[in-house]
Amino acid sequence: MTSRERILAAIEFSGPDRAPIHHYIFPGAFREHGPKLLDLLERYPDDFDNAGPLANYRTVQEQGDNPPETIEWRDAWGTRWIRSSLYTSGEVVEPAIPEWDVWPGYQFPPAPSEAHFERFAASVKEQHPERFVFVSGGGLFQHVQNLRGPEGFFCDIGEDRQELHELLDRLVDYYLPALDKHLAAGADCAVWGDDWGAQGAMLCSPESWRRIFKPRYQRLFDVALEHGAKIWTHSDGWILEILPDLIEMGVNVVNPQHPCMGTRRVGEILGGKVCVRTDIDRQWVIPFGTPDQVRAAVDEVMHEFGRFNGGVLLHGEIGPHVPFENIEALYT
Repeated sequence: MTSRERILAAIEFSGPDRAPIHHYIFPGAFREHGPKLLDLLERYPDDFDNAGPLANYRTVQEQGDNPPETIEWRDAWGTRWIRSSLYTSGEVVEPAIPEWDVWPGYQFPPAPSEAHFERFAASVKEQHPERFVFVSGGGLFQHVQNLRGPEGFFCDIGEDRQELHELLDRLVDYYLPALDKHLAAGADCAVWGDDWGAQGAMLCSPESWRRIFKPRYQRLFDVALEHGAKIWTHSDGWILEILPDLIEMGVNVVNPQHPCMGTRRVGEILGGKVCVRTDIDRQWVIPFGTPDQVRAAVDEVMHEFGRFNGGVLLHGEIGPHVPFENIEALYT
């Protein structure tokens, strides 16, 4: 099977020759283990692509022996960020819309140009039929949190601010044309990555999520459904209550942080119904467990999600301070 055939077979429960693999390795892990991780990537090829891990490796090489402790930047939406150089995501230090009085004059970034879509269509033709091509569907929950700052965002939800609804609707209208053009160019899948959960509960109530966010996600998902593309969602944290909603909305792949909810409990809801991109426990098992515990965690996800003639995409993040023997155990 080609990687694309394998991934589609896993998503469609039509019998892949093996479970597809999806790597992610942070810069801090490359700084500690270096070329040994490149060797691992060669031994266990990524069925998606190695662009992310390899970019992180190049960054580490370019930084040399004295990397900066932190990196700051301002994104295209006007939000200022800071992150550790060991990782690739950060935290907001200056939101673009700190108060709603700036909202009437706030400008979104320019929409992608036609030249962008032409390049994307050419890229899809180059990658098909061997590679599975996905595209971002646009963030809502986390994106608005970044624009407003966490405190402002959660107050907006609690107060049911009209401006919050206006911003969400404007974001959906901004994303829809680009999503439609990317999928028309032949992308296999649209991906939404939003963190709806904390360690033991959702970041907003399930009722608020269903009332405020679910209809807007559905507008975006419907575009993917119209194109016959796969729908992939990600969330860190506890989202157990809304997993049935995702099935109802037509989602094909869910990437939950299943260990914090109980892998077996998540399997009872999702197993055999949607494909699960795993998130092997990166809080405890991968960094602090034994190799046997890592292997047991992989066996567990294969049982809960992967025994349905497909249904699983194997993934475990490799961060700083993970013993190399645990990394090997993840794949062997």
